[in-house]
Amino acid sequence: MLNRRRVLVAGVSLMASAFLPARVSHGTEGKKSELVLLTWPDYMDAEVIKSFEESTNLTVRQVLFESDQERDQQIVRKGSDAFDVMVVNRINLPLYAQQGWLTPMDKNKMGHVSHIESRWMADTDHAGNMMGVPYFWGNIGLAYREDLVPNPPVSWLDFFRPADHLRGRLNAMESDRELLGMALKAVGHSVNSEDPSHLAAAESLLLEQKPYIKSYRYIDLGKDSPLVTGAIGMAMVYNGDAVKLREYHPKIRYIHPREGSALWVDYLAVGTVTPARRERALAFIDFLNTPAMAARNAQSLHFASPNREALHLASPGYLADPAIFPPEHILQRSEVIQPVAPPTLRRINAFVARLLR
Repeated sequence: MLNRRRVLVAGVSLMASAFLPARVSHGTEGKKSELVLLTWPDYMDAEVIKSFEESTNLTVRQVLFESDQERDQQIVRKGSDAFDVMVVNRINLPLYAQQGWLTPMDKNKMGHVSHIESRWMADTDHAGNMMGVPYFWGNIGLAYREDLVPNPPVSWLDFFRPADHLRGRLNAMESDRELLGMALKAVGHSVNSEDPSHLAAAESLLLEQKPYIKSYRYIDLGKDSPLVTGAIGMAMVYNGDAVKLREYHPKIRYIHPREGSALWVDYLAVGTVTPARRERALAFIDFLNTPAMAARNAQSLHFASPNREALHLASPGYLADPAIFPPEHILQRSEVIQPVAPPTLRRINAFVARLLR
């Protein structure tokens, strides 16, 4: 994948394209029967989409991206008016708003948004306008095959400084901030540290780990995933994706490293579309937040919903799964990835580019 999402509260790829103007088209309204959704692959339950289409006589056309960078490129290339609804991660939401890529949302036209827990709504405002509706949240951790990893991992160092039998059998994320951020956690520092000595220690650890990495591309989530086939023994993943992988192999496990992690939040936002398309976009977002639809969507994808009414409808197994809902002591040790100063970001991007070569 990136066969999946978001990162995290952490994508910073927009910084690389922040000075490129969004293309503005004139009179390019899409088909009246179509709603265009810019999203990660497999990031919305098919039956939920079908229910919306049947209730509105609209067709949802999904345009997929496999990394934060690709999402930015799609918007720059096609224009922010090409997408009715976008899935945007937390760190990019205000940056997209500053770029003029998003349309403020009228909360009064989305009654079901009132079901969203207030703590997840805190970062949705820009200049007094609501720019996004929380969709899912979670963290990053380690998925592994217990039959291939005799000593279960408990720490990020078990991944970054693994046993010799895992040489060439690890899978890491390619996203800059997440990869370096978890290395920073492993050496005892904040995922947001800009201290040159801290960054140097994390970089050294990643170079030490490189012979153990089979791929820096986000792991596939299907039945042919290398974690399912046994081609790899351990992978750095988003928590809900680990739950998905468990469906394909009974020996796949997920742990929250004891040092804590990075928390991510994804939002649904509206592109710079015409008023008619904006109405359809708001109707779609509101539909997704009806408790029954939100509950179905969350349980299907195995991610934590910020919709409190949806949680009241969810199954006990979903609510009790510690892979989906991290324990409180892990949450207390975890952080949201924040923007860093441009010189630090350039250093991180340059280092990871060299590492991935």
